[in-house]
Amino acid sequence: MQSIDGGAAAVTFTQPTVANGKAPVNVVCTPATGSSFVIGQKTVTCTATDSLERTATCSFPVTVLEPPRLTTTSFLAFGDSITAGEDGQNSTAPSATLMAAQLHPYLLFPQPQRYPQKLQDMLAQRYRTQSPTVSNRGSAGEMAEDRAAQSRFSSLASSRQYSVALIMEGTNDLYDRDARAVPRAIDGLRQMIRDAKSRDMRPYLATVPPMNPAACSPVCRGLAWSLVSGFNDSVRGLALSEGIPLVDVYQGFDGNFAFIGPDGLHPSAEGYAKIAELFFAEIKRNLEVPSTSSLSIQRTMPVRR
Repeated sequence: MQSIDGGAAAVTFTQPTVANGKAPVNVVCTPATGSSFVIGQKTVTCTATDSLERTATCSFPVTVLEPPRLTTTSFLAFGDSITAGEDGQNSTAPSATLMAAQLHPYLLFPQPQRYPQKLQDMLAQRYRTQSPTVSNRGSAGEMAEDRAAQSRFSSLASSRQYSVALIMEGTNDLYDRDARAVPRAIDGLRQMIRDAKSRDMRPYLATVPPMNPAACSPVCRGLAWSLVSGFNDSVRGLALSEGIPLVDVYQGFDGNFAFIGPDGLHPSAEGYAKIAELFFAEIKRNLEVPSTSSLSIQRTMPVRR
């Protein structure tokens, strides 16, 4: 059992079973199941009394662990319009020919629905004795291969405000549907990763979401869909070669286009929530301080004749 906020925690346990003895047998445990236990270890003693007034006892420890904690709490969410939280519905343009002009939408989901804020809320809910922060530094239209993106990342990293960089970028690099853009984008991501490492930041690298070429409202933004899978394979290889955690957003979406909005590129509200869940799972797996104790219960108590 683990305390969530540092206070006492209610612990429930199954009553020990009784072997032998003449029914009915009454079992009383002190403290009783459902009682509140402070952090640390306490012994529970159970006494069984049968109809012939014979008794037997057993005891077991209940350990309440300290609240879950992270080894670090300041996160930089770096990326493009998907990190920024855009919904892709800035235009009523009827034709995909206007895609280039409309690639940078202006409408954002409300802040609580954008992945960085949802992630911060999830972290705050679990790590209640800490104050995790996730800074949303998404920039619409940015490409991983651009020097401007690498310079922007370097500037944020050098501020020393963040200890973890959550990097999800590359969708815009695929816009022209030119496979030659993939290695250039990977080189840009590699530069960011190594920049983070040089500043003692922990980089996490994410694959990008799938695109839906059939979704075209207000314009078709998912036409580069055929390059996404191969690009993400390269992202996985990059994370492996750099020895950093991978957040596999593409795999997490599992081909479910309900996670993609009507323009075929930007996630829906459900998609942003899924991205937050996937980042949360990797952060918990890699950065949560491990618990070493456990709760153990002895369940059988013989009443001898």
